[in-house]
Amino acid sequence: MSSPPLIKITDLVISYPHRPRFYRGKTYNQVAVDNISFSIEQGETLAIVGQSGSGKTSIALAILDFVKPTAGAIEFAGAKINNLTTREYRQYRARIQPIFQDCGAALNPQMTVARAIGDGFSDRISKSQLKIQIIELMERVGLPVGLYLAYPRQLSGGQKQRVCLARALAIGAECLLLDEPFSAQDILHQAQLMALLRKLKIACNLTYLLISHDLSTVRLLADRIMVMRDGKIVETGNVSEIFQTPKNEYTRALVLKSGILSQ
Repeated sequence: MSSPPLIKITDLVISYPHRPRFYRGKTYNQVAVDNISFSIEQGETLAIVGQSGSGKTSIALAILDFVKPTAGAIEFAGAKINNLTTREYRQYRARIQPIFQDCGAALNPQMTVARAIGDGFSDRISKSQLKIQIIELMERVGLPVGLYLAYPRQLSGGQKQRVCLARALAIGAECLLLDEPFSAQDILHQAQLMALLRKLKIACNLTYLLISHDLSTVRLLADRIMVMRDGKIVETGNVSEIFQTPKNEYTRALVLKSGILSQ
C-alpha cells in the first residue's frame, strides 16, 4: 500500500474580513484562496507561482497554521492538522519549517547563532557534544564557524537564512516552506543558496514547497509548478511542461515575462 502525500490540500478556501476605505457598511469577506486542491509528495519540490495577490502566501500561512482556513482540509502525512492533539501538533510544527525572504524576524535578537541553532537539539546531550553538532550544522549550511557567537544584527540577510536552515535541520524538519527566499539577494547569493538547497534536499531527504513570483529561479529548483491567479489554480505541470508548452494564456504570459520562452 502506497504512503499518502506528505501534504494534501482539499477544497481549501481562505478569506479575510475586509471593509473598503470610507465605506460605512458591513465588513465582507475577501476570498484569497478559492476552493483549491493539490498535494506534495515526499522528496518533491513544488513551486507555487503567480503575481502578487494570487493567494500563494495565504496557502503557506494556512499550512503553517498561522491563518485558519474558511473551508477545506489540510493533511500532513495523512493526518488533518486541525485534528491533532497538542503533542501531535508540536511534532507537526517541528516537521515543517518556514524559511522566509527576511529571516530577521524569525530570530531572537538576544540569541547568538549557537543558541538559535542549539535550541533545536535535545537537552539530553552534553554541552561538548552540542557544540560539535552546532558547528557541523553551521558548516553544512555554509555558515563561517567564526559566527558561532554572533548576534542577528551582525549577520547579512543570507546568513540569517542559513541560520534558519540550520535550526530547521536541528529540529528535524522534513519539509521546508520557502517563501520568496531569493528575492532580497543578488545573483551570486541566489546561485549559492539554490546550490545549497539542492544539496540539502538530497542529503536530508527534504521536501520543499517554494512560493515565488520569479520563474527564472523556480525553473532551477522545482520538480513541479502550480500557477495561481486570483486565488485559483490555473495550471499545474512539471517544469518542462510549464516552460516549454504552457497551456494557459496567463501561464504563457508569466513565462514570456521571465524571458525564458520565446514568442
